[in-house]
Amino acid sequence: MTKIHSFLEQQIVAFGAVLNGENQQYPQYIEAFSKSLKGLEKQFDIWETFIANSTNVNQDDAMLFSLSVSEQYLHYIHKSAEIEQLRYFYIAQKIADLFWQHNRDHRGKDSPGYPGHFGCRVRLRNKKLEIFWVYNQFKPKKNADGFQVISHYLPREGNYRYPQSTFTRAQDWEKPVITAVEDAFSIIRRANSNLMRVRQLCRWNDTNLFKMTGDIDDFKMDNPL
Repeated sequence: MTKIHSFLEQQIVAFGAVLNGENQQYPQYIEAFSKSLKGLEKQFDIWETFIANSTNVNQDDAMLFSLSVSEQYLHYIHKSAEIEQLRYFYIAQKIADLFWQHNRDHRGKDSPGYPGHFGCRVRLRNKKLEIFWVYNQFKPKKNADGFQVISHYLPREGNYRYPQSTFTRAQDWEKPVITAVEDAFSIIRRANSNLMRVRQLCRWNDTNLFKMTGDIDDFKMDNPL
């Protein structure tokens, strides 16, 4: 299991490099990831065989082995969730790029609906994925040409998606792209929330399985057969 856990660490580093444009070896990355999935399929067959033949092994040793592997596997799932969140971060960035492509296409005083006031941002900090919108206010610069952009954070109020009323002041060209992008963002937010729930459940399992093992060991010591 240590080898598998190490492979997950390598995935995080490799995928982080891809996000930063440091590594363009996508085929090799996909091939390595596919091998790890095949390894999981083999483990399923191995455990089915182990359970079917468990009467032929020392039960205390088998129990200890099962709990030890379970602990390692919960750590594996926890780390896998971090990698999955990195993927959500990347996907959300690409969707945000779609909005900004439309924004750039409508810049310039001759463009209808200039300027667009809305903007979207995607951040990943301390394992927290943030996808949000801002309202940009343009103020003329003092003693200089151009404008100073002041971004006002738009709260979402606990839901997976922003209400449509948030964007009532959007320009005509902004409305359809905001709708399409926010539809996608809402799915990513919910998927990320589900993922964080998986991490929480893994921590619960890890803590309580460890406690359960201690309780059973104490019972056996107090009630020898």
